[in-house]
Amino acid sequence: MKRILLLAISVFAFAFGASQTNTTIGYSYVRLDKASYQAIEVGTSVVAIAKKGFVRPYGGAEVSVPIFFDTSGSNQPEYSAKGTGYGVALQVPLIFGIDIGGFYIQAMAGYNISWLNDALKKIPSGAQIGAIKDAKTSTISHGYIYGAGIGFNFSSNFTIGVRYIRGSMNNKVDNNLDEGVIPKYKTNYEKFMALIGYKF
Repeated sequence: MKRILLLAISVFAFAFGASQTNTTIGYSYVRLDKASYQAIEVGTSVVAIAKKGFVRPYGGAEVSVPIFFDTSGSNQPEYSAKGTGYGVALQVPLIFGIDIGGFYIQAMAGYNISWLNDALKKIPSGAQIGAIKDAKTSTISHGYIYGAGIGFNFSSNFTIGVRYIRGSMNNKVDNNLDEGVIPKYKTNYEKFMALIGYKF
């Protein structure tokens, strides 16, 4: 994969003669079935882009790190969130798009892995308060992602944009502290993101 990426960027750079590095920071909202997470996300991308023209195609790769600071709901059956969750993720997609007079639209596809920590509570149907069970889980969630984004590149080298990404995640709970916690399961993945950045 790394060799293919380097070859693709080299071909773009040879054909168009220009490269661009873009560092961004943004807010993202992630859903794993019934669970949702908020995150501050920092990323950087390197692309080869056409040097001249009103319509400029580009392609490259990006690495971003979402830092989760809040959670609600739970993707564990019969459990709900208890308190605030936290975690971190690594997202590495290939990106391809076109820039039209500053306005850009792009497609992206790659891989995502997240390390999530949640405090959960379970209230059995018809149970007394004493029957409430708590569990703290550390989950590794990983899988392939794909999506698209739109935005605008200003002449001052600043950029803004929004993205929508989805995929399917395989989840593994490291510390299963309660018999009701499912150690392995799959979830749908959705991410909505707004970002600002600077082009170097």
